Formats: sequence, structure tokens, C-alpha cells
Amino acid sequence: MQAFFRSLVTVLALLSGASAAVAGPADIPASGPAVTGELSLAEALELAAEFNPVLAAARNQVGAAQSRVLQAGRWANPELEFEIENFGGNDDLHGFESAESTLLISQPLRIGGKIKRGRAVAESDSAVAGRLQETVELDVRARTTSAFYSVLTAQERVGLSQELLNLARSFSDTVDARVEAGKVSPVEATRARMEVAAVRIRLIRAGRELEVARVRLSAMWGASSADFRRASGELPRPVARPVASELEALVRQTPDMLVLAEQQQRSERVVALEKSFRIPDLTVAAGPRRFSETGDTAWVAGFSLPLPVFDANKGAHRAAEFELESTRRRNQAARVEIETGLVSVVQRLDAAVEIATALEVEVVPAATSALDAVEIGYSEGKFGFLDVIDAQRTLFDARSILLDSIAEYALARVDLERLVGAGFEHVAVQSARVE
Repeated sequence: MQAFFRSLVTVLALLSGASAAVAGPADIPASGPAVTGELSLAEALELAAEFNPVLAAARNQVGAAQSRVLQAGRWANPELEFEIENFGGNDDLHGFESAESTLLISQPLRIGGKIKRGRAVAESDSAVAGRLQETVELDVRARTTSAFYSVLTAQERVGLSQELLNLARSFSDTVDARVEAGKVSPVEATRARMEVAAVRIRLIRAGRELEVARVRLSAMWGASSADFRRASGELPRPVARPVASELEALVRQTPDMLVLAEQQQRSERVVALEKSFRIPDLTVAAGPRRFSETGDTAWVAGFSLPLPVFDANKGAHRAAEFELESTRRRNQAARVEIETGLVSVVQRLDAAVEIATALEVEVVPAATSALDAVEIGYSEGKFGFLDVIDAQRTLFDARSILLDSIAEYALARVDLERLVGAGFEHVAVQSARVE
């Protein structure tokens, strides 16, 4: 019997050490690196892909789901049971001379396809987690690009405000010269200096907005402050978009759409799993029995099976069916939202192109010419102070609106790339290839 126990302990030790090694979560830096000097869009995207905490969380979710797939395919551990009978009694049963000792090893068996179906649910969880990671990657890329374009826009706005400030100062100097020559009232010099102060306030405000945009961009790679000097690059110039039908075809292949199918399949597999629990699990047992009185040993075997008098899993099965129908409805709503989102972003893109083109081709050149003419006329005494100020503000407003339109185009373009899951150039190539 002692030899039997030693062999059993050895087998159990080997079984416990046979577990497959599962890689743990990767070490992820607590914060992003400090970035100095100029920063390009490609560098910003690379930093976000490596250090963004939301993306890192999504990757760990994939690892967790894959580990659950491994767990779902495992059998339950066997159970060891030892019992001794017919000892410590009276007369012939006194002591252990007539005792019967039994050592049983029992193994629960999950039947009815529970292991296979449970593993299928875990595999669906892993597939959903993978698709969600892809959507997070697209989200991080889009948000980083939008934040980078916001920095570029803010830098352009600071430059535009600085240019307007220089223009106001130059005009103020012209007014001072005319005041000294006795051609205009000293009041105009005061008003010119007030205009310079007002433009300086705009420049300060634009600088603060730039700092906020820089910090928001740095947050995409987990940094709490902006250490880079400036963003290098230009906002994309407005161009015609690909045709809507090709965009719709691309949207249907995006992770956002594919994850909906994965989620529905998972709900269907959960229903099948819960249905399989109507079949009770079987437990088999076997082991040696020793008769102390004769010194003989025999084998004992048996099984146990719960009687399915009641459907103990009826509520869980019904809940899974409701969850399946709920998933179908949510997926339907999500598809409609994605499709309407595509229509919305296409309209934004078209409007931004039209407005930017009109401003760049017609309005800004006309405002520039008008300011030049008014400034020359003012020096010649043909126009008044208010005419020049009005012309300056008109040009500044036109250029500001043009910058807003180009920025809106850039952001709408990013949203379009996010919806179709590809860069704008790739979308254009796909559209041209199909045509």
C-alpha cells in the first residue's frame, strides 16, 4: 500500500507540472518618452502606437482572451478519495484487523459537447478582442492624426496673428508719421495703438490654444507635457474625394463591421453552450480495496450521474437567447450608425472643399488687393483710418476662415480614413482601380 501511495504522489506531481506555460502581459512603460525638437506626423503615430495606454490595454485584453481559450479546453482535475471501513468496533471488528480500506480516483467528465462549445465561446471572445484591438488601433491613429493637425492649425493661427500684428504695427507707424506731418488728428494714432493692442491679445490667445493642442497631442503617447518644439508638416490640401459607392464597399470590410459579426457568432455559441448543460456531467471512479483480515486486494469501480429531474439551467439558457436577440438589435443599430456616419463625413468633406476653394481662389485674393489699395489710398489721403482697419480685419477674417476650412477638411478626412479603415491615398487608389 505504501508503494501504491508513493506512485500516486509521483503521478500527481508530474500532472501538476505538465501545465503549459502561458506568456504573461508585456511590460508597458508607465509614461511616454519626452520628445524634443521638431515632430513629424509619422513620428507622432509611431509614438502613439508604442506608448498609448488605451492601445496597450486592448493588447492585454487580447492576451487575456487567448489565455481563456487555453483554459476552456482543459479538463477538471481528478479527485482522490480514501476511506476505511469496519474498524474500531466490537469483538471481531475490534481494531483494524477486519478493516477494509479503499482508495478511489474519480474523474469528472463533461459530456454533451460542453468542452467543445465552451472552447468555441472562448475562441469567439478572442476573435472579438482581436477585432476590438484593431478598432482601437484605428481610433488611436485617427485621434493622433487629428491632434497633430490641430497643432498645425494652431501654429498657423499663431503665425497669422503675428502677421496681422506686424501689419497693425506698420500701419500704426504710418499713422504716427501722418500725425507728425499734421495730416491727421492725434486721435487716429491712439486708435491705431489700440488696434495693435487688440491684435496682440489675439496673438496671446492663439499661443495659449497652441499650448493646449500640443499637450493633447503629447497625451496620445502617455506624456503629461509637451516637450517637442513644434510640429513639422502641412495640413492636407483639399482635393476631391473618392466616390461614395466605393467608400461604402470599404466600410463593410472594416473591423467595426467585422466585430459585429463576431459578436453575434459569440452570442449564438453561448446559446449552444447553455443548451448543452441540460445533459448532466458524468463522474467515473476506480481504485483498489484492501481487506486487512485476509490481506487480499480487489478493485472497485463506479460512476455517478445527476438525475435531470429539473432543468436547473433553464434560466441561463433563456437569458442567453435574450442576449442573442439583444446583440442582433445592437448590431443593426451599429450598422445604421456607421452608414449614416459615412454620409455625414462625406458631406463635411464636400463642404470643406467647396468653401476652401472659394476662399482661396476668390475671397482672400480680393481682400488682399483691397487692403493694398486702401493702404496706398490712405497714404495719399483718399481713404480714412476706419477704411484701413476694416480692410485689415476683412483680410484677417477671410484668411482665418480659409484656415478653418482647411482644418475642417483635414479633420473630416481623418474621420473618413477612420470609417473606411485605410489612408486617404489608399482609398483613392482603390476607387480608381475599381473604376
